[in-house]
Amino acid sequence: MKFEFFTMGGCQFWEDVFFYQKWRIQRNFETKTCRLLDPWDIRRHQGSFESCRKAFFKYIEVYELPRQKGHMVIMLHGLFDSKNIFKPLWRAALKEGFMAAAINYPSSQKHLDSHVRQLDFFLNNLVDVQEVSFVTKGVGGLILRSLLNMQNRDWQKKMKIGRVVQICPPNKGSRLFGKLSKYKAANMVLGPMLNDAKPAKAAYIPNFPAEYEVGIIDSDSLLKKALRLWSGSNQNAFFAEKEAYLDNAKEILYVDNWHPNPLKNPEIVNKTIQFLKNGTFEGFNLQKIKKL
Repeated sequence: MKFEFFTMGGCQFWEDVFFYQKWRIQRNFETKTCRLLDPWDIRRHQGSFESCRKAFFKYIEVYELPRQKGHMVIMLHGLFDSKNIFKPLWRAALKEGFMAAAINYPSSQKHLDSHVRQLDFFLNNLVDVQEVSFVTKGVGGLILRSLLNMQNRDWQKKMKIGRVVQICPPNKGSRLFGKLSKYKAANMVLGPMLNDAKPAKAAYIPNFPAEYEVGIIDSDSLLKKALRLWSGSNQNAFFAEKEAYLDNAKEILYVDNWHPNPLKNPEIVNKTIQFLKNGTFEGFNLQKIKKL
């Protein structure tokens, strides 16, 4: 008898390697076993990647899934997050006619280079997509910078690369992560990316290639506000000035934010969609646009 189980959708142990119409194939980062999940995160098959793909093709016929087509927005979460942080943006993107895929990767389990290889594999297996744009949160922005500097990848030849929006990226490296990386307990919980995202390591990640339109949204999260209040006069002890800044970004926008998850801030969601559509944050409050 075959049993199909609800799952938590994968977070720190499963990585997405295939996506089509809300169906996804995930691979366990340790065992390399794959599983096919439907749009409700019910496991429909388990085995090798190829066996999961074959199982998915059967479900296409059973459920008469329409072919996807057009412009997809791929969303990459930050350290110790999951794809679920993007729910408000995911809904907004679908409403605007984009396809949307929020990607899980085991952010606390592997080094940055391993996450880049996962996303390269994912994009090489992305089908029926003519254009792809990206939205990142936190260290997802560092992973994407590394990914888009890869040359002559198969997926780069079959689809156009659209625009990029980074939300609260530690582009200069995270001073907070640098401090936490000195503690064994923090490394055990947050994993190799804690060290990969500190300033000394992030300095070696190339900027985005000049041909890409990149918009950056920075904000003082609730955590930043609390730590700056606690540190008093030494307000830059945990977060350096210009941490999000990139020389070749097209626009940089600052949004005041009190949500622990910036993607729950409607202004951040709306401005992200606007940049993806038009390549500009204009139309907001231009006084909030500043050089970081």
